[in-house]
Amino acid sequence: MHLRSIVALVLVSACSAGLLACGAAAPPPERPRVERRVEPRPPVVNSPGTIQRAALDDVLSRGPGAFLAKVSVEPNLVEGRFVGFRVTELHDEALFGTVDLQPGDTILSVNGQAIERPEQAFEVWSALRVASELTVDVLRDGAPRQLRYPIVD
Repeated sequence: MHLRSIVALVLVSACSAGLLACGAAAPPPERPRVERRVEPRPPVVNSPGTIQRAALDDVLSRGPGAFLAKVSVEPNLVEGRFVGFRVTELHDEALFGTVDLQPGDTILSVNGQAIERPEQAFEVWSALRVASELTVDVLRDGAPRQLRYPIVD
């Protein structure tokens, strides 16, 4: 897998979703807790390739702005409830050509962290500086998938 493609996956996952967060208003009042059904873990897709730490650090130091020009996402709502961010377009084939991410995929979480608000995206973005792996949970055609990329020195 090309390093630029892996770095693109990092940025799609960690920053674009959070910067386009759908919650600028105050959070709704807390509702009584309702027992939720535990969803099965998504199948792991053994994504080829690794992320080089130096290249990731370079991308992270540039910030999310340049990356956001290369991808389009929108909130994915089901029955009025936020599910994740749907990738609508990947604008740079050279950057995204070998990443297992496609228009229509909905990004659910990055390294186990849901990204619904900008501060959550910032937490994920910051944590990538010391993370040993990038894990992205997505929905593709309604089926959960988990993409994994080791981060190596």
